[in-house]
Amino acid sequence: MAKDFRELLVEASRHDQFGRFFKEIQVGFKMVISFQASETHACEPAETLDDVYQYTKWEVMLRQTNKPITAPRIGAWDFLKNNVWAKKFDMPEFQTGMLGEFLTVWEAQRCFEDVIEYATIKKQLDSEDDIRIVEPDENLKEKARGCGGCGGSSKKEKVEAE
Repeated sequence: MAKDFRELLVEASRHDQFGRFFKEIQVGFKMVISFQASETHACEPAETLDDVYQYTKWEVMLRQTNKPITAPRIGAWDFLKNNVWAKKFDMPEFQTGMLGEFLTVWEAQRCFEDVIEYATIKKQLDSEDDIRIVEPDENLKEKARGCGGCGGSSKKEKVEAE
């Protein structure tokens, strides 16, 4: 069982009008998960509490750093969509990630564990020790390592050689 997701939460900002935001959590080099709870999020209670263990339901966002999460054959959603918690997720218009609203603590934890399992199976994560907190303005596409995709690295080498 993975570490409790609430232990990883780091507050990024707090505003009277826009609520509080926690930093995202990067799982492997392609998956990012965001847990949010404040008066502006789909959580219970719908208020900004200092003790994250007092929330009974959470808003959760899943996305990939490189492509939309629902992209056929390369999107993680194909792997994740059949889990019991996934029924609460939808893709908001003009977004590239999946948004889940009012996930119980158990569902949010299970979602986190399933994302870890996906990243491990896809060889994007070696160990849970490699899970990291992401700064709000961090460019994750530049930090993505691994597959260049369909000859991506050979194309790069070819361009550099010319």
